[in-house]
Amino acid sequence: MPLNAVKAAFDSLKADFRDGRFPVVAGRLAGEALVWGDSLLGLFRTGGRAELEAVDSLARFWVLRYRGMPVPADLTGAPAGVGFVLAFTAFPYLDVMMEVWELGEPVEAGEGDPLRLHCLFDGVDEGSIVTAERVGGGWRFDLMPLYRDKIRAFDAFIASQFDGDFEAFVHHYVAEHDLDFDFDQAWRPLSGA
Repeated sequence: MPLNAVKAAFDSLKADFRDGRFPVVAGRLAGEALVWGDSLLGLFRTGGRAELEAVDSLARFWVLRYRGMPVPADLTGAPAGVGFVLAFTAFPYLDVMMEVWELGEPVEAGEGDPLRLHCLFDGVDEGSIVTAERVGGGWRFDLMPLYRDKIRAFDAFIASQFDGDFEAFVHHYVAEHDLDFDFDQAWRPLSGA
C-alpha cells in the first residue's frame, strides 16, 4: 500500500535530518521546496540588505550566518535542495520540530501521485499539508508547509525573547556562540557573485 511506503519514507527522511545527512535530505526534496531553495541560493549570492529584509526571518538568518563568517560559505553549484535545507535547519533549536511531525491521512480519497497528506505536529493536525511525489523507487517530499511552520516558531521566539528585533537576536546569537563574524559583510552581496 503506497500510504505505508510514504509514511516509512517520511520517517526515513526524519532520521536523515536527525543524523545530519543533509545532502541526502536535499536529494529527497520536491516541489515548492526546491523552487524556494533555488531562490535562496540566488539571494545568498546577490541579495543586499533590502532583498534580505523582504524575505522571511529564517531565510534571512541563514544568509547572514553563512555570509558573515570570515570566509563566506562557497555554495557555487549547490543544488536547490541544499539552499532549502540550509534555511530549514538554520536555527538548530527548532530542529526538534522535525522529530514531532508525522504524516497523517491523505487530503483526498485515493492514493494518487503526487500524494497530499495531512501532517500532524505532536499528534495534532494544525493544517499543514505535505506533498509526496514518487520518483523511481522512492519518495520525495515538499516540506515548504513545514518550513512556514518553522518560520512562525522562529518569529515567535524572536518576539518573545528580543521584542521582535531581528538584528538584536543575530547579535546575541553571534555573541553567545563566540563567532568570528562580520556584520557588514553579512548584509552585502558576495563579491564576484
